[in-house]
Amino acid sequence: MFSKNIYLEYEIDWKSIHLADLIWDIDVNDETYDLTVTINSYGINDKIYKYRSVTKINGIIDGNQLRPLSYDSFSKSRSQNRHVSLVFNESGEVISMNLSKEFSKEEVELQNELLAQYQYFTDPITQLVQYFLFESNTDRMILDGLNIYKLDSKMLPNLTYKPNNPTIFNGEAKSQEIFFEFFQGLQKKDKKNNMKKILVDYFTEEKINIPIKFQLQSTKFNANLYLKNYLIN
Repeated sequence: MFSKNIYLEYEIDWKSIHLADLIWDIDVNDETYDLTVTINSYGINDKIYKYRSVTKINGIIDGNQLRPLSYDSFSKSRSQNRHVSLVFNESGEVISMNLSKEFSKEEVELQNELLAQYQYFTDPITQLVQYFLFESNTDRMILDGLNIYKLDSKMLPNLTYKPNNPTIFNGEAKSQEIFFEFFQGLQKKDKKNNMKKILVDYFTEEKINIPIKFQLQSTKFNANLYLKNYLIN
């Protein structure tokens, strides 16, 4: 396996309003990887809402699969703080899970039942990075602390980014649709999934797929992430 550091910077927009900035730092070192994703609110949204999120993940590389060992995510806004800490063994079983949110006895029982049923897990950010590096789906269920789900993807027709678009890229790009094959609330059985699908356009450099644009399509909102800077070392 190669050793690389991949730095990606995105602008998050909603209805042409610049809401936040996202920085994605990916370190791949032979048989291990470390991921850090930071989101900071921007402009007037920062003054009104003031949001910051930091997620750190480390794990091992097994062929064309990334296997997380720890997932730690903390977000802070004016209204609430949220923390999720997940620890996995190499097989993907959950060794420990700590959430800032409190749950009833019945919700915890459902959570433990589902963890035992599906057994082996990865996390959502690891899966997205696996698409970039290996163009492969995980062979495990995805766990984010509140939900369990499985993603699948299909290729869409290529498209061309012309100069003066919202990203820093222009030229021929590939396009992919990522959708939910399965979704289950971890503590609530009848929980609805508001996210419909994710469209990703990307180009390839140094055998690495670099996402140019993410389109998040939800029942509640649609948002775009535009690539504003990147560096591969």
